Amino acid sequence: MSFTNRYNFLPLFFFTFFSLSCSTSSLSIVALNFTPELAQKTFHRNSIRLEKKAINSPNDSKALYNASKNLTMYTYGFLMDEAKKISMEDYKEGLKIYNEANSIFKRSILYIEKSIQLDYKDYFTWINNSQPSSIDFKKESSSKLYWAAASYAGAIQSSNGDPNWVVQLPKIGKLLETGLELYPEWNYGAFYTAMISYSMIRHDASPNKIDTAKYYFNKALEASDLQDLSPYIAYAENIALYQQNKNEFTNMLYSALRIDINANPDLSLVNYINRSRANWLLDNIDEFFY
Repeated sequence: MSFTNRYNFLPLFFFTFFSLSCSTSSLSIVALNFTPELAQKTFHRNSIRLEKKAINSPNDSKALYNASKNLTMYTYGFLMDEAKKISMEDYKEGLKIYNEANSIFKRSILYIEKSIQLDYKDYFTWINNSQPSSIDFKKESSSKLYWAAASYAGAIQSSNGDPNWVVQLPKIGKLLETGLELYPEWNYGAFYTAMISYSMIRHDASPNKIDTAKYYFNKALEASDLQDLSPYIAYAENIALYQQNKNEFTNMLYSALRIDINANPDLSLVNYINRSRANWLLDNIDEFFY
């Protein structure tokens, strides 16, 4: 399996956890549905504003976190999705967008890791140390660990196989597993859903990695009360695709499409985005099975 195939879907499941109010989600869905270009421009402007605030306040942990999170969501939600689709028709043009995304993810990593380091002075020793080491992370730090993992995941995929980024993969596992220990139900099972993907591509994957990924799939369903499309899409793109099981692939996507995307207001925006993703995967199913 090529690097592109192996890591292609890694970051998609990190773009699943907006903590938005019902009204904000509803307005965002309307914007995406009727004026997607305007929605993207608005999100981009907000990202620029938050990044400027972080640059002007380099020791403000919250400002750094907000800048990183928003940059990461913008890049996943718009640039990475665009790059994937365009690459199927025009590889060179898609590569340009991937390079743009990679540049943003690099900045996002700088901001989020500085934010964590301001909270925990030994963070860089911990994240860069392959030997056992520990930090007494607080439960409320779960979100920062998650978005740090998301930024690394995006940088790895958008690098298109750059070995300097591939070797960073274990950091994702360290961040996710630590967050999972701290707050397993955070954001309706965000860590569980991310672990579906990570379990399949981790550098030290066990022979029973499929069983492990399925375990996290079931835990994600439980944590989200069956109201999140993300676990089903994660299963389809990571497990079913890996096994080249076309029937299971389609079953998972149709299961996702049967979910009421407005059942949980906190998940309505991401469910809308994932519903579009599921439909696109079904429309292009022949590209993934041979």
